[in-house]
Amino acid sequence: PLGVSPSAFPAKLWQLVNSPRVRSLCWDSRGRGLLVDRALFERELLSAGGAYGDVPAAAPGTFKATNFGSFIRQLNLYGFHKMPTLPGTVAAAPPGSAGPLLHFCSPYFRRDRPDLLLHIRRLTKANRERLAAGLELRSRQPSRFQQ
Repeated sequence: PLGVSPSAFPAKLWQLVNSPRVRSLCWDSRGRGLLVDRALFERELLSAGGAYGDVPAAAPGTFKATNFGSFIRQLNLYGFHKMPTLPGTVAAAPPGSAGPLLHFCSPYFRRDRPDLLLHIRRLTKANRERLAAGLELRSRQPSRFQQ
């Protein structure tokens, strides 16, 4: 999406969840949440053997995280919340799924609204203070090389 750095966590996550080659991440049935298959995610995106050729971001090293806990921490730092899995709200597990899916939501991460990614900010100490004071969060503009 325009105005979002392609190297930023939300942009990478958006690219992966919309890639047909990544099976470990998918949208929930309403397109308002992210479903994560932990075991498959670890094999696809965190292990050395999970490269996907024509999807540059879908490879090990996509995220700075080296383990699943670090990935979850990134989700939390960007304002995603873990949701309880309720019957009828989650899509069926993808083929090859090894277990239950984890469900995460953010008000600015929607299947049909890539423009909302501009509002996802990393929750730094300064940003938390600004939110508590009722102020708008600042973000760095993409560099001229990223535009």
